[in-house]
Amino acid sequence: MFGYVRAQREDLTVRQDMFYRAAYCGLCKQMGKCTGQCSRLSLSYDMVFLYLVRMAILGKKAATKKGICLLHPFKKRLIVKGDEELEYAARVSALLTYGKICDDLADEKGFKRFVKKLIKPFFAKAKKRADLDTLYQLIEEKLCELSAIEAANNESVDAPAEVFGKLLSDVFAFGLEGDRETLAREIGFRTGRFIYAVDAADDIAEDKEKGTYNPFLLLYGTEIDQKQKNLIEMAMKYDLTALAAAIDLIDDGEMVRIIKNIIYLGMPNAAHKALGEKQ
Repeated sequence: MFGYVRAQREDLTVRQDMFYRAAYCGLCKQMGKCTGQCSRLSLSYDMVFLYLVRMAILGKKAATKKGICLLHPFKKRLIVKGDEELEYAARVSALLTYGKICDDLADEKGFKRFVKKLIKPFFAKAKKRADLDTLYQLIEEKLCELSAIEAANNESVDAPAEVFGKLLSDVFAFGLEGDRETLAREIGFRTGRFIYAVDAADDIAEDKEKGTYNPFLLLYGTEIDQKQKNLIEMAMKYDLTALAAAIDLIDDGEMVRIIKNIIYLGMPNAAHKALGEKQ
């Protein structure tokens, strides 16, 4: 959905990379099956991360098979077979995409708004097919809180990041109980805080041009120097440290090693890129 939570694939082993891609392909097929073919347009590695985390917390093993991908029709690829957690990730993707479209419609103007209005009915159907109304109600509540914070021009990065963290906390922990729920909530919370911060950092130049809400612009002004960028990046790494500590509580295995690659390499790299020269 955002594209900031993904592995640094060149540092995965061959076996890990094959499974990572297989999970992505499996999720794509599951989205088509559960929430409709159009929903596959919102496919992202962020939801693969959700899948990996929940499978690791639950101690489940994934099964794979060889199958055909529409984008690569002449060669069979390794694909993760549909299972309960892959189906959950597919359904959550539809909820989050629909929620983001609704949220963007309140802010976008011109051609972008026209495009969002055009695709909204298709993702409304996907959201309905996801059949997770209780979870969507929780998501919607957090998105409303987020909109209120942004409308008030709150210069705190922590305030909106906290709300988005709680949103993903609900997503990661939904349906789990006991220690598993507690662990999933912490992982979701830290992931959500990171995503909000890195997305805001990535949008600094665009929001500056448009004059739209961005907590970093309100906090530091329209010119953000390298020292301030370093402080922003350090704050993001604080959440990644807490996230890594939570992952360390899960029994080690192939999935956990891929998750650690995402946390230790992929996500810091996304933060660094977001704060690059374009700002």
